[in-house]
Amino acid sequence: MLSVQKGDFMHRLVLSCLLTAVLTTIVVVTSIVMGAGYFVGNYAVHFGLERGTVENPQEPPRAFALLMPPEARHYDKPDYANEEWTLTSRDNLVLKATHFYPDEKLDDSKWAIVVHGYGGTQENSYYIATHYLQMGYHVLTPDLRAAGKSEGRYLTMGYKESVDMVDWAKRIALYYPQARIILHGVSMGAATVMMACDDDDLPPNVAACVEESGYTSAFDLLVHQIHESLSLPPFPAMNLLDWRCQKVAGFSLNQAVPEVAVMHSKVPILFIHGTKDALVPPAMGEQLYRVAKAPDKSLLLIHDAVHGVASQKDDELYFKTVREFTAPYMRKKQN
Repeated sequence: MLSVQKGDFMHRLVLSCLLTAVLTTIVVVTSIVMGAGYFVGNYAVHFGLERGTVENPQEPPRAFALLMPPEARHYDKPDYANEEWTLTSRDNLVLKATHFYPDEKLDDSKWAIVVHGYGGTQENSYYIATHYLQMGYHVLTPDLRAAGKSEGRYLTMGYKESVDMVDWAKRIALYYPQARIILHGVSMGAATVMMACDDDDLPPNVAACVEESGYTSAFDLLVHQIHESLSLPPFPAMNLLDWRCQKVAGFSLNQAVPEVAVMHSKVPILFIHGTKDALVPPAMGEQLYRVAKAPDKSLLLIHDAVHGVASQKDDELYFKTVREFTAPYMRKKQN
């Protein structure tokens, strides 16, 4: 009897030791993974979304700075009368924009807000802005939060930027009640304007939206880049990155989802994409067009255009399509 009890005791002891060892291994491995995830996630957020250095508080995120050195970031400012506008965001950031006046100022009803992309400033909007000015539009070129002269530390891939865009449109509507406004964005600016079109606070003055090189969601975009550039699976890398985004930058990648926004857009949307876009694949533009439930929609694919430069690849087709699509919605409102 004593021998049996001793055997049971030894059996339980071995099981207990094994269980303790397994649990200890799980705790150690989890701690290592969480620690590594914390480090990697933090690095990715600061590398990709945080702007500013000790030497230059307005320096774009390092990911952008590596691709676009300072000497390559100069763009000619439109040679039109202009003035600086200032807006305080809902979370108390001071935002800056430039209002350009067309040469013919008889019609104050035609407006375009041209929105730059990731890592850029309003200077990146000048080429498109010039074409709208030539068509007789007033143009507003904002520096998005955490870009250019606007305050802010972190980009949010269009999520908080879209709310700012709604407020810029409301500012135009306040000063120019008869204004009919086109929201025109490129890349992250495209995500920004698409999400603005789903905002309940969007003023009725916004008549149409033009998006170029927009992504379906920030999450999908980064999954694509991780797969294409690093050949890594999205799990757990994306989950760890999103966790740190929430803690550090104050937003989730799953909140920047233009694909959902276009399903509820309050205004017509023209989708434009380059067929050689390696950063945001053309399939994303086609998917956005396919799921959009906007009052009107159209899709333009610019042959051989790479990311964000479709307007320069074929400016004649680009702006002809913009004019034809937006014309029905830009008629002056009657009192």
